[in-house]
Amino acid sequence: MKIHMKNMPVELNNLTEGWLELESDPGLFTLLLEDFGVKDVQVEEIYDLHKPLESPVYGFIFLFRWIEERRSRRKFVEQIESYVRDEETINNIFFAQQMVPNSCATHALLSILLNCPNLHLGETLCRLKHHTLGMNPENKGWAIGNTPELACAHNSHAIPQARKKTDKTAGVSTGRFTGEAYHFVSFVPINGHLFELDGLKPYPTDHGPWAGDEDWTDKFRRVMAERLGRDTGEQVHDIRFNLMAVVPDRRIAFTQRLNALELNQKRVKEAISKIGKHLRHLLTKSRVFNEQGESSEENNDILLNDSIPQLSEESILAGLESSEVQMYDIDLTLPITIEIGASDRPQQDSSLILGCIKFLQYFVR
Repeated sequence: MKIHMKNMPVELNNLTEGWLELESDPGLFTLLLEDFGVKDVQVEEIYDLHKPLESPVYGFIFLFRWIEERRSRRKFVEQIESYVRDEETINNIFFAQQMVPNSCATHALLSILLNCPNLHLGETLCRLKHHTLGMNPENKGWAIGNTPELACAHNSHAIPQARKKTDKTAGVSTGRFTGEAYHFVSFVPINGHLFELDGLKPYPTDHGPWAGDEDWTDKFRRVMAERLGRDTGEQVHDIRFNLMAVVPDRRIAFTQRLNALELNQKRVKEAISKIGKHLRHLLTKSRVFNEQGESSEENNDILLNDSIPQLSEESILAGLESSEVQMYDIDLTLPITIEIGASDRPQQDSSLILGCIKFLQYFVR
């Protein structure tokens, strides 16, 4: 479905005091996501492009210094870039031209969020995504500028100096920078291809697919290495940039891990308590037999047929002193089940005891 609309001039003064400049801080961007209503997503800074990533990545935000001279030098490069010019393709992904000054930070976030499936976007972004479906990039840009919830959330995180610059930049009506400024660009996987979404360009850039045996982030690394090498080769002192990744909220993973550890700690403590009770019971029986000098077949049958596992004090002490304790491989973040009883007899080896010991050592270091 295509929606044809006339240009929608944004009346910023009726929304807020205008869109203000944002600092490129991942913590600030994470707060901005929360204000948008997005859940379970955060932004973090990437310091080393070649370092393995610790979690899935929804998209990257590249911040660089925008200089008019470099834009002129890149005109030839842009002519050979793989622009996507098919109208239907463009209108059915979320690619918005930046029609409002200083809104590129919000544009960069939306370019990732609204092109990623299965994210909890919240009411505001869900409404925006539904409303702009099939719109051309220009009208999508106006739609962003005319969403008061986005403008208010954006401006609530503006740097103090930005408010003083509002009057000076009020004459910029299209969001196209002149002179020197900083600009945000998004990189996101869409339908098996790496897309570069830059609101200051007329079309999205398709960097092509990635190999079947690699992740899309590997393709991104190669594109960025080429980009940075090309620019720094021209004028080293001009290059200032940083890179941020939009990723799952790490608090969720750590909370799940902590919950698993606490549950496992409880289970192991209960298991050790049961082992201790069984062991004391057996030692008491042995002591009684020794004192009375009784070793009749009847008493032996009682021991052998007892429903309590036959664990000796020596086996536990040996486990404590064994070097295997330090080598025992146990993933403490996974749920474990430990049961002590007659049905466990086939599993009564040193692994249970060593696992309990290793687990407790983990918490008492």
